[in-house]
Amino acid sequence: MRKHKVLRFLLPAFIAAILLAGGFSCSLTGPHNSSGPDTTSSNFTWTVDTIGGPGSILYDCSVINDTLAYAVGLVMPWDSVGRSNTFYWDNAAVWNGKTWRPMQVPFYYNGQKTFTTLYAVFAFGPNDILFSGGGDIEHWNGTTFTTDYSVNSVISGQINEIWGQSSSDFYVVGNGGTIVHYLNGSWTKVQTGTTLPFQDIWGDGGQVLAVGSDKFGLGGKYLVQLNGNTSVHLDDSIPTAVSLSGVWFVPDQKYLLVGDGVLTKDSLSSRIWHYDYNRTAASYYSFAIRGEGMDNIAIAGGYGDISFYNGAHWTEYKRLYNPIDQLRSVSIKGNVIIAAGIRTYSGTRYYGVVYVGRR
Repeated sequence: MRKHKVLRFLLPAFIAAILLAGGFSCSLTGPHNSSGPDTTSSNFTWTVDTIGGPGSILYDCSVINDTLAYAVGLVMPWDSVGRSNTFYWDNAAVWNGKTWRPMQVPFYYNGQKTFTTLYAVFAFGPNDILFSGGGDIEHWNGTTFTTDYSVNSVISGQINEIWGQSSSDFYVVGNGGTIVHYLNGSWTKVQTGTTLPFQDIWGDGGQVLAVGSDKFGLGGKYLVQLNGNTSVHLDDSIPTAVSLSGVWFVPDQKYLLVGDGVLTKDSLSSRIWHYDYNRTAASYYSFAIRGEGMDNIAIAGGYGDISFYNGAHWTEYKRLYNPIDQLRSVSIKGNVIIAAGIRTYSGTRYYGVVYVGRR
């Protein structure tokens, strides 16, 4: 069992002051709010649900289709008299297009079934899903769960995210500068040249990028491009005090980083990142970004903040704002957006929370 990932908190005034005082190569424009035609509607209908009793938290989510999605983390069920049951707990919730149901993703060690907090989920299809519990990988094939503990021989620390082409060719990224490549049954550690925790990874069109950053970015940030079992550290032109949590892109069209704001550029070879000083999208700290092409992109973050890009305009759903919610992940598929995270009451009582948008 590994410790929960430490929650990051936003210091907007402090970050803004450093950004304005420091010099860096960065455009003062927003995230290109008119780069194409309006090709999709921004008119989503939203529902918000809490998952589990006190002590619950959600770290990641994945939309598979309009009637199937998963959110993972730690889910403390309510007992028969309405108290959080600390002796029996789940580590995921499954959505059927209408409601959420807590579930258990088991891990098997020496034939014994165990359960642990889940930090990442990545779905290739409804019957081909990877789950990560700390530093271990669990695969669901539609019938059975299979645990792979062999990654522990090459990993150091917790796995934070998963991305891949298939369940036989994928990467995991995590704490301690860890990136590990799984290919046809073998794990290979990728040398990254950093000990910063990698927060996110995304790939498309043969390009794969991973972003590392510590709390508030004060210890640095690190962007690498992956090619098989090797990595290349990309340019350092990202603003000095910007912490990064997410990466997503369409090759040779648009590259986006999120964290303390939104940064974009059109070419991977360019050293100029356009920083959105006007907060055209993502008014609060952004933990995650995902998309389907240039006209279907979603960002989620602190205060229940969700922004959507339809190919021409950003829409920020400010009516959803809730100061006690932090949305740690987001997933988008077709006409469904799901964001998952934590709802905190009085700093001590917390619950899993999911936002579902449908259009």
